[in-house]
Amino acid sequence: EFLATISIALVAVLIGFRLFYGEMDFLLGFFVLLLAPEFYLPLRNMGTHYHARMEAIGAAEKMVELLETPVMSQVNQSSETAISNLSNQQALTIKFDQVSFAYEQGRQALDNISIEYKAGQRIALVGASGAGKTTIANLLLGFVQTTQGTITVNGINLQDIGLDAWREKVAWVPQRPYLFHGTIRDNIRLGNQQASDDEISKAASLANCAEFITALPDAYETQIGERGEGLSGGQIQRIALARAFLKNAPLLILDEATANLDANSEALIQQSIETLSKGRTVITIAHRLNTIKASDLIVVMDKGKIVESGSHQQLLTNNTYYKTMLANFDAIQGATA
Repeated sequence: EFLATISIALVAVLIGFRLFYGEMDFLLGFFVLLLAPEFYLPLRNMGTHYHARMEAIGAAEKMVELLETPVMSQVNQSSETAISNLSNQQALTIKFDQVSFAYEQGRQALDNISIEYKAGQRIALVGASGAGKTTIANLLLGFVQTTQGTITVNGINLQDIGLDAWREKVAWVPQRPYLFHGTIRDNIRLGNQQASDDEISKAASLANCAEFITALPDAYETQIGERGEGLSGGQIQRIALARAFLKNAPLLILDEATANLDANSEALIQQSIETLSKGRTVITIAHRLNTIKASDLIVVMDKGKIVESGSHQQLLTNNTYYKTMLANFDAIQGATA
């Protein structure tokens, strides 16, 4: 690009001098000046293609790395039988034992994490961006595997459990749920492909979305666009919660399901989460600290490490990292208000 620009500039200067000294006709000089950028266009295109090639190589390397990543074992029959014997109503005890993980060499996302999430507890993960909260969720969802250390579920090594068998025990409600093009009924049924229409209606009622669904012209058969086009953010979030109710899994992972919603939608979703959390182990990735004060255990993370943990009241007793975070959050909320 630089070479082409300099070359065109030199042509323009040369033509300018020739015109000044009367060595070239104006129309001829003007014509050559118009042709100069076109003459160097292939050189510019070569540079563009070179950069596109380098970007493609970088993307392909990441894709190959992902495709070559081993998945959890699919063949450990004894462990699959053990996890399958757990009733969907039985909450799970999850233990991290000296777990570390790095997305790339030299950059630890988790650094020697050891903690136990007891059955039926409501756990909140808090911390700044990049603290490692989402990485813990990714490990539990089977998106990535530990670099070192072990994760056990009711005493069973997570890597010994078949990925499909394990994911049957996990319900995940991300901050921005994905709805597919199709009917509302089909989108809720993703939580349980074998669910009956009555079970879908019950799940929608528990998620506080039955009222707005039945008010639609085609009710549950209403067609929605990709990513929930045609629905509000609160409605999309409640349909995602209906999926979780329908799945009825013993482990629930929430990525701040009430973020970026109006007060009415937030209240409805918070009410649904309270119902959904009963009898389950619940792990919440918290971005808004006012939503996790009732949690049984608050785990405060910073730079891939657990800096402190305890209940809301316990963490407020001393000058803790959590107390500082809470004060800063309240100050920001007050300024926004």
